[in-house]
Amino acid sequence: MAKAKRIPEAAERWALPAQQDRSRAMRARLLAAAEITFEKKGYDGTRIADIAEAAGCSVGAVYFRFKDKDALFFAIAESFVADARARLADLMDAEAGKDPRRIVREFVTRTAANFRAHKGMFRAIVERGFEHPLAMRTIFDLREEMAGALERSLRAPMRGRQVAELTLTVRVLTQMVYGFLLTGVLNARAPTRIDDPRAVEEASAAMIAYLDTKGFLT
Repeated sequence: MAKAKRIPEAAERWALPAQQDRSRAMRARLLAAAEITFEKKGYDGTRIADIAEAAGCSVGAVYFRFKDKDALFFAIAESFVADARARLADLMDAEAGKDPRRIVREFVTRTAANFRAHKGMFRAIVERGFEHPLAMRTIFDLREEMAGALERSLRAPMRGRQVAELTLTVRVLTQMVYGFLLTGVLNARAPTRIDDPRAVEEASAAMIAYLDTKGFLT
């Protein structure tokens, strides 16, 4: 049976309102089960009956709380974004004013951890997301938000042209890291895996080295 996760408030608009702890727990279990099933079977290959089986409930219990599979998909995507925002805020609060190399390393490490925790969502987005602009926009907006937070943490001593150069550099590097992580999640034949700490560390080291050569970490 899928292990339930807490549902961020942002995801609740896709589900029937739940007032009791038992109902909220069931709803969270359904989201966890949907994501696990999306990871195993893909979005198109997943049936509501598969999600119900993974959650240990009836098909009727799924439809009672979620209109359809799309509603589950959107709720998972918004749960991911809320979780990622919380992790990012914690990181920036904890690392403010500290070694910029450490900030970059933690940024990549925590982003990789979030990708690992949501493999099913990413597979669903690749298969289905282009038909749902809202889901794609949610993820892309998050990427921009994360890039902006990383940039702000690095630019305190900078001025003028150097700040503009940093903006472009951070966004290019963030997109590269996202591509590396997404490939590691979705492609079983990828040469590197994001569950390999060495691969994540190498991605961090590459990002740090490039920022250093541009003079942004001194």
